[in-house]
Amino acid sequence: MSGKHAASLGIRRLTKAPVVRKSPGGAHLAATPSLTADQVRQGLPMSVLIDLASQLNVERGTLLQVLGTSLRTLQRKAEGRERLGAAASDRLARVARILNLASHVFGETPKASAWLTSKSRALGGEIPLYMLDTDIGTERVQQELRQIEFGMPF
Repeated sequence: MSGKHAASLGIRRLTKAPVVRKSPGGAHLAATPSLTADQVRQGLPMSVLIDLASQLNVERGTLLQVLGTSLRTLQRKAEGRERLGAAASDRLARVARILNLASHVFGETPKASAWLTSKSRALGGEIPLYMLDTDIGTERVQQELRQIEFGMPF
């Protein structure tokens, strides 16, 4: 997909800052509860993706990049009321788990969302949300959150 075409669909490249949505009245949903392995294997419903994008205060296109799923695939699945595939569901569950951890560390979901969608000096200038597309990146983000939680030096 060309950069110009991706931009027209609301998808940004991983090197750019996430597209942040303004939520009406500043309301945020509580972090998604823990998901089971069976739920992930069967594929999560689209509503989980929509809720998570809302909690993170980002556009769906931003979250789709982390999931490795195209906007067109999402549109097709939504039209047929299908579930996400197992791989995309696994990544979505990973993002939900890290958001839950960040919400615990920062005390509230809006602060966690702000941290996850901002460049982190401790993570080499990377945006934590975009590091969640790999297991190694997720481990590094989780490690950073634990360091913040326990006041360890960076």
